[in-house]
Amino acid sequence: MQDEKGVLRSSNIPNKYELIIVASKEARRLNELSRQTGLNLGGKVTNIALEEALKGNVLYRYRPETEDLKIETPETVEE
Repeated sequence: MQDEKGVLRSSNIPNKYELIIVASKEARRLNELSRQTGLNLGGKVTNIALEEALKGNVLYRYRPETEDLKIETPETVEE
């Protein structure tokens, strides 16, 4: 299910490959949170992230391809 801002709940992930991507990004987020706050999460971050993604507790959205791409113009070389 998707809301008006394009946010999806992890319980609706269509395949295992996308689940791994969502869980890995959640693990990075949890790891950074733990570093910044000193919070002990009580287990391995990857396991916690995967369990939360499987339960449907992780929200995610797809970014348009244009956000990921940086268009660079080649510099002209004078001869």
